Amino acid sequence: MKRICTTALLFSLAAAAHAQSAPGSSVTLYGVVMSGLIYSNNSLKGASIGTANGPSRWGVKGAEDLGGGLKTIFVLEGGFDPNSGRAAQGGREFGRQTYVGLLDERFGSLTLGRQYDLTQDWLAQYSSPLMWNGYTATVGDNNNFNFQFRTNNTVKYVSPSYRGLQAGVLYSFGGVAGSFGNQSAVGFGLNYAQGPLKLSAAYMRMNHPASAASEGLWSTASFASISAASPTVAYAITPSSMEIYGAGGQFAFTKDTFVGLVVTHSRYDDLGVAQLGLSHGRASYTNIEGNVSHFFTPAYQAAIDYTYTTGSVQPTDFKPQYHQISLINNYFLSKRTALYLDGIVQLAAGDAQHANIEYASGSGGASSTKRQVAITAGIYHRF
Repeated sequence: MKRICTTALLFSLAAAAHAQSAPGSSVTLYGVVMSGLIYSNNSLKGASIGTANGPSRWGVKGAEDLGGGLKTIFVLEGGFDPNSGRAAQGGREFGRQTYVGLLDERFGSLTLGRQYDLTQDWLAQYSSPLMWNGYTATVGDNNNFNFQFRTNNTVKYVSPSYRGLQAGVLYSFGGVAGSFGNQSAVGFGLNYAQGPLKLSAAYMRMNHPASAASEGLWSTASFASISAASPTVAYAITPSSMEIYGAGGQFAFTKDTFVGLVVTHSRYDDLGVAQLGLSHGRASYTNIEGNVSHFFTPAYQAAIDYTYTTGSVQPTDFKPQYHQISLINNYFLSKRTALYLDGIVQLAAGDAQHANIEYASGSGGASSTKRQVAITAGIYHRF
């Protein structure tokens, strides 16, 4: 009842703000609803089919013009599962973003609250999960481009654009009494956009991420790649620190054809998995992703994405590798509604014994072999 009342109140406030906002001020209700089915040919030795909810969300954002090029800005945004109605991001009311701040035309923006880090803001824009539907993440979403977690208690500054170039920096306060940096995070990055070319580089580090961002993939089979063990075994990792960094870019050959490339490196220290002798172990992954997309007609877009992941786990010297190819098809019924049909094929190599497509695993489990195929189909609506 409390959640229903809160939602109703927000709708009322948004409606009132639309009716009463001063010139130059606005409040907007927005969201995405995405639902469909996902099929996997091998999830724990058998085929599986289940519902897929994608990056469904709703939110309220607004700005108040303070004069002289200065504005107050805010965002309240929550994720949800349209198939059950449950809140996502660990059940948070506004688990995706919740921040308020100032935006100045000359000096940039300063925001405070729960926010995306700069690898998500800038590097993920070249990656298939963000550009399309979220089902093509790296193994275990090890670079967090599928937005499994955000940074809490964050102060973020982003400069204005100067000839297409922007810089950003953030700090997340851990909030642990007596240990200032226990669950803190820091990040910085550069972003360039001019004409058909976009380029970005970014870095983030979080201390004790399993506590600081508990909604992440810390206690699932998604990190089964740390060993050659059975895919039925789930290991809860509790790393002392995590860092993600990389660079990427996109070039628009025409208004309909785009080519993107992004390279990321992620590292997890002191994994805390005593069962595998990895209490103080380290896992690192390098992901190389390239994609090409083209609008064959104003209504039909197709894309192909290839991701190569190579990992290293110490002190066991376990070195997994993964090849993943995704074929994406979007048919736009309107500017806001699309039908999608996607196929994903993953091959485990090196020391990896089990393919592990993230969302196929979510609906059933990792493959019992080195190969796994997933097919998703559904509808996407933006409002």
